[in-house]
Amino acid sequence: VVNPHLFRPDVLTPEQRLADRAALGIPPDAEVIVYLGLLAPYQGTEHLLQALTYLAARRPSVHLLLMGYPNVDRYRDVAQKLGIAERVTFTGRVPYEDAPRRLALGDVAVSPKLSTTEGAGKLLNYMALALPTVAFDTPVSREYLGEHGLYAAAGDSLALTAALEQALAAPNRLALGRRLREHVTRAFPWEGMGRALVGVYESALKIGPIGVPLVGTQAGQAGRGAPGGRPGR
Repeated sequence: VVNPHLFRPDVLTPEQRLADRAALGIPPDAEVIVYLGLLAPYQGTEHLLQALTYLAARRPSVHLLLMGYPNVDRYRDVAQKLGIAERVTFTGRVPYEDAPRRLALGDVAVSPKLSTTEGAGKLLNYMALALPTVAFDTPVSREYLGEHGLYAAAGDSLALTAALEQALAAPNRLALGRRLREHVTRAFPWEGMGRALVGVYESALKIGPIGVPLVGTQAGQAGRGAPGGRPGR
């Protein structure tokens, strides 16, 4: 679930966006791909860097804002060996409260996750920011993005390159982003989930740690039985 009031497209003004990009050393005319999450093989980090290598040969202004941890030094070395070090900005860990501003620096977002069993909460953040989103074609990605995502065959760096280029070059890129935001607010409503969580917490407060109703609550009184020691019915 994502808070659409926190993760929203207008979190930065155009002037703030340029200033924040400049502070990170990103050229003002760059086409920026953003990623925020763990850096690891199962997250497809190597595939992403390889795809950027191919993409840079076709789109000279492309730049990757790679946000997350661990293994920052490892992947910085990979970028250096691939000859794309100047096209990648590594930020390391990003505090949650800074995530909306950082993601708002992107033109498109990417999630090349290879796992077919874990969730992909980062996709919800991308969608709420109205960022056209590229992902490897897995059931999890499809569950989140639906028909509005741009997909590449899982584990295929060339396919990922093509999908990223499609996203960057799409004439309807802004409309695609808006559809993603509409989808996430409709399919994963923040208010509805909030009410559900409150219900869970209220229920938990009435139940002891091993499922025994707590004394003093309505559930506890029912569990103690009827007056005179007779079992409750």
